Amino acid sequence: MSSEEIQTRIDRLEEIAETLEAGEVDLVTAKKLREEADDHLQTLRQQLDVGDGEIIELDTEE
Repeated sequence: MSSEEIQTRIDRLEEIAETLEAGEVDLVTAKKLREEADDHLQTLRQQLDVGDGEIIELDTEE
């Protein structure tokens, strides 16, 4: 995952947070946004896994 893709996911998470904090969406939409945010977070955690706080090198050649 490139740094641009990571930034795009982070930007989307910020948009979702702002939308949910505004409280102007119905419950169904809020649930869908939460699920989308969870997916983005899971992907980011996998890509940015830092283990126990140590810097690790990811093999991105697949």
